[in-house]
Amino acid sequence: MTQMNGPLRIGIGGPVGAGKTSLTAALARSLSKRFSIGVITNDIYTQEDAEALMR
Repeated sequence: MTQMNGPLRIGIGGPVGAGKTSLTAALARSLSKRFSIGVITNDIYTQEDAEALMR
């Protein structure tokens, strides 16, 4: 992500309904204007959030 420091990783955690997916989507929209990004999700219950972020 940055040439001098290599990839930047951001971890987002919190309880159900805290806004993790909304924050991730906002960060992805903002950062994708300047950088190549990827999002990895680890939801053991559903795929809905991961599918929403792929759109």
